[in-house]
Amino acid sequence: MQPEDAAAAPQPSSRAALKQWLADLNTQVARIPGSRFIYPALVFLVALAGYRVAQSSVEFYQHHIYLAEAMLHGSFDVKAAGIPDYYQDTVTVGDAKYLPYGPAPAILLVPGVALQGTGFSEMDFTIFLGAVNAVLFWYILGLVRVGAFSRWLGVIFFTFGTVHFYSATEGTLWFYNHIAAVFFLQIAIILFLKRAPLFLPAFVLGLAWLSRSPTLIAMPFFLYGILARWDENFSLKSLIQIDFYKRFVRSKALADGIIFGIGLVPLGIFYLWYNDVRFGDPFDSGFNTVYETYTNGGLAYSFYRVDNPGASHFPLFDVRNITLHIYTMFFMPPDYHPDLSIVRPSPYGLSIFMTSPAFIYAFFVKRKTWLQPACWLAVGLITVPLFMHYSQGWVQYGYRFLLDYMPFLAILTVMGFDAHQSRNGRILMITLVAISVASGSWGRYWGNELGW
Repeated sequence: MQPEDAAAAPQPSSRAALKQWLADLNTQVARIPGSRFIYPALVFLVALAGYRVAQSSVEFYQHHIYLAEAMLHGSFDVKAAGIPDYYQDTVTVGDAKYLPYGPAPAILLVPGVALQGTGFSEMDFTIFLGAVNAVLFWYILGLVRVGAFSRWLGVIFFTFGTVHFYSATEGTLWFYNHIAAVFFLQIAIILFLKRAPLFLPAFVLGLAWLSRSPTLIAMPFFLYGILARWDENFSLKSLIQIDFYKRFVRSKALADGIIFGIGLVPLGIFYLWYNDVRFGDPFDSGFNTVYETYTNGGLAYSFYRVDNPGASHFPLFDVRNITLHIYTMFFMPPDYHPDLSIVRPSPYGLSIFMTSPAFIYAFFVKRKTWLQPACWLAVGLITVPLFMHYSQGWVQYGYRFLLDYMPFLAILTVMGFDAHQSRNGRILMITLVAISVASGSWGRYWGNELGW
């Protein structure tokens, strides 16, 4: 017969039992040779399989394949590389055609194109790079030191519950640009958090810039981190204090900031040369020519043009575009259809509250760390040129421009997860992530059905 005191011993709760089981599992995994690669490999394989199953049925507008082919022949002329005539967003100069976009995404494709020519698939590479992005985000969360539950939930959200999912499974020019920019931006963040020599994260940030130009404005994230390492009490309020500057001019932080800036210089020089070779002007990127093609061609490049076809066009960057972006990002509803589908995603975008409601946790971070204000600084500054841009995105699911600051917003979101670990808190965040994943799958389904 069992002793009375043993019979009365409290039994562990199911939550505690699960926590202990996970701890035991981690211990067992850690004993396996090469165990530190097991979880990243799992993340990669699950992301790759999910993206492959969901991939777009469209496989054209692979502009960077032809730019990579051109570069292999010592040129940037995509016409000579065989780009199809119907590919839009090209700029004709004499007998040549050029892309108005930076060359970094094409540089990533060079090895594949060197082996397979223009038959190399930009779609397949976008899926691969998207899965790599999932692993990089997993690694960033380890550096940020969030709990295991938050880390796994955050990776699922990033991989399948945000516009990264749609973009990684699309593969066309505009979406591949975003996936490449996220790739470089995350590597820059990792190098910075790992305290690599500062010119390295700066150089990789420059490659993100040569993928999607707004990402360059993430530079204050890194500068904030440099200042926070030097002065643990640093905040934006410090910038209005005279004593701060007296100390700063004699500090290591100033030298570190200069080194970081030097890391961007080679790519800045390259970009000026790249423009001059293509258009005869180091300050002409070709974007204005593409803008004129859209505005003069009668294209409904914005929902505003659909509702007001006779209205005058706003300039390439204009404050009047801000309200259009705010509406697209926060309030854009799906399209109503009088059939069994009832609603379908609008090709002009969809509210973030419908595509990725779990982002709300970015506003509820409790941890006191320089990462929180630095991430918000990057998000806020990158938003400025995006919101002024004449287009809010077109033939897309959700608001794809969000990808230009996705790593920073996603870091904040997972830090928010980590601050709310009660039972009800976990149920709510799991529910919001599940809604995000379901919404992304719905968007990918209709994207394939509609041939986007």
